[in-house]
Amino acid sequence: NIKILFSSSFEDAFVYARKGQIIRVLVNLISNAVQALESVGRGYIRISLLMENGNYLVSIEDNGPGVKEEDEAKLFTPNFTTKSSGTGLGLAICSNIIEQSGGTIGYSRSELGGANFYFKLPVHYGNEA
Repeated sequence: NIKILFSSSFEDAFVYARKGQIIRVLVNLISNAVQALESVGRGYIRISLLMENGNYLVSIEDNGPGVKEEDEAKLFTPNFTTKSSGTGLGLAICSNIIEQSGGTIGYSRSELGGANFYFKLPVHYGNEA
């Protein structure tokens, strides 16, 4: 019972990053959203790709319970988890991958009511070396 919506105004979006690593970030963030929605009757995940100040902004939002305010500062630190299983390394690894790619990653409350994990990567125009 999870509906996934994707929106983008771009036909193509190029970044300079390792493909496998960016896939790993997306899989982790989407998997976290799916897990957060297990307790919700009808779940929504909205994935969006926007342009912001010369960067692509990728947001993965859900209508789950979100992150407790007191946990927000610890989200990207190794071994921190709010789940009953797992190592607590997923978001720390995501943060490392995005930073190595010249970007930033963060969390905010989603307008859907749950979590909004997002990352920004510099735009790469395909003709640059």
